Amino acid sequence: MDLQSISVRKWVCLLPCTLIISLCFLLPGAAAGATETEIHEVVAEGRALLGEDTTPAQARALALNNARRIAIERAAGVLVRGSSVVYNSQLISDLISAFSKGLIVQEELLSDGIQTEDGRAVYVSRIKARVKPVKQETQKDIKIIKAEVSRADRTFSSSNPVFQDNDEIRVQVTAEGDLNMNIFSVSQDGRVVRLLPNAYMKQDRIPSRQNFIFPDEALRNAGFKLRVHVPKNLSKAYETIIIIGTKEKADFLSAKEKDATLSDLMGELSLVEQSSWADAVIGYEVRK
Repeated sequence: MDLQSISVRKWVCLLPCTLIISLCFLLPGAAAGATETEIHEVVAEGRALLGEDTTPAQARALALNNARRIAIERAAGVLVRGSSVVYNSQLISDLISAFSKGLIVQEELLSDGIQTEDGRAVYVSRIKARVKPVKQETQKDIKIIKAEVSRADRTFSSSNPVFQDNDEIRVQVTAEGDLNMNIFSVSQDGRVVRLLPNAYMKQDRIPSRQNFIFPDEALRNAGFKLRVHVPKNLSKAYETIIIIGTKEKADFLSAKEKDATLSDLMGELSLVEQSSWADAVIGYEVRK
């Protein structure tokens, strides 16, 4: 996705959907904020099929994400969704849903590579993860009521949208409770770019049940636009918009302008009081 402007007074920032993923990472803030009694150490293995429209990099990302989801499920004692071995629009959303049950505060890659199983090429990744389960609250005074994404020239829809390469999109959010909106773009390999707040648009608390559209007409008319793109050498891609509404202003990923991961975001979120934020996820497909 591109965050694009054509005005001299504005800026251009590329939101890459490239297929690169780190081998291993440590979330020091999250680890420091969790006591040893809250941490569960588990070993998990994820798989992904290599196919005509699945590159080795995609398969590796999928295998790692499946391993992470399985690790969280084991640590938290809940099932998020059955294992997926092919790319689809629900993949990254499933991993994000898993983070609502538990947060990986440290991860070690034990092994990964391509294997042959029943005559098929399969990418297999095995990790050791330290997971902090998230307490499930039965009642919360804030929540995201509605979160949708659409082409800029069309009405919003709750169905999973499909866009064409270079389409301009916009996001609509409605919340229960006065919240500060934080919006992120997540590529299919779990890399994250912060869309809002940014250097040119600060956070403002949105009143309860008021529709919030980003970018709005004034921003779009000034040349501030969101565009989606398919990575080079691929015919389609799956991305996700994450909305995190917070009671107080937050500054997620401010120290990681580049190469931030979904786990970096969730690690920082684990340090915030659980009752003070609400989240929503929107998945979509982009085709050439």
